[in-house]
Amino acid sequence: MVERRGSGFAVRAVALAAVCLMWCAPARAHDVHPSPAPDETVACAGRYRTTWTPGLSLGTRPTRISTAEQYTCTEGSGRKSKAVGRFEGTIPASCLGLNTSPLQETVRFADGRRSVIEYTSNVRARVGAASVTKLEGTVVEGYGKGRHAFRLAQLLHQDLPTACLSREGLRQGAGFAELFIGP
Repeated sequence: MVERRGSGFAVRAVALAAVCLMWCAPARAHDVHPSPAPDETVACAGRYRTTWTPGLSLGTRPTRISTAEQYTCTEGSGRKSKAVGRFEGTIPASCLGLNTSPLQETVRFADGRRSVIEYTSNVRARVGAASVTKLEGTVVEGYGKGRHAFRLAQLLHQDLPTACLSREGLRQGAGFAELFIGP
């Protein structure tokens, strides 16, 4: 049983890496010589939990999404810090996908800095009980204001895959996320 779980995790990790490579924006000319500012880029990784109300079903309907994250972040200078993220909002959603709609995430760093990110684009792929989502947007307030941001998330649904067919729908999931704030 342990070997089976380990191989499943390895397959999901490889799939997440492949999706990241496929979805990551191509290099821009100014990326060749990035600014030497120590806070130019922030990369965060951690765990998160999401709930949907009402639960996701096969039909698209307005759904309240609530996500809480625990990140470990590294800045361009190599400095590491803890951060927590949270986003809530109501968007048209179903088990088949989340529609693009402005959605805001607030990230609070352990040193008191705060970034508000407005995601305006998302792409989602689902296979069985796992989903991979990429959200893209801009920091609209606080630390990194005006910078590009994107979040890659691997979500393992905690309800049965058949929950989409039930009256309650798919209600919650947890997984791993990476957040990047940069030029």
